[in-house]
Amino acid sequence: MSTHKKRMFCDQQGDVLQIVDDREVEDVRDYRLASIRRRANRAIEEAVPEYKQRNIAMGIVTGDEKAELLAKINEVRGYCNGLEDQINQVSWDGEESTRAQACDEIEAVSWNFVSQL
Repeated sequence: MSTHKKRMFCDQQGDVLQIVDDREVEDVRDYRLASIRRRANRAIEEAVPEYKQRNIAMGIVTGDEKAELLAKINEVRGYCNGLEDQINQVSWDGEESTRAQACDEIEAVSWNFVSQL
């Protein structure tokens, strides 16, 4: 699904007369949140493969290795939660004139994760 719903109206010579932005704030928000969560899942899978996550859950991995792997997972989760907070803090006053601006602010929140571990 794309959140880019813009229509352009032109005259016979091809000059732009009007651009209509049909994006809906909550649709854009939902799409961006889902996108961020997918990126977080991929980052966690890259840092700690699924079989290691299962081994942690079953108690096979313990001690320092467990702490290191959980730190990697929690680092990604923390970053993702921060982005989700930024997205959810964007408010829209319900006015048609500010809808596109709210959508742009939501879409400006992007994934730039770099592990510090």
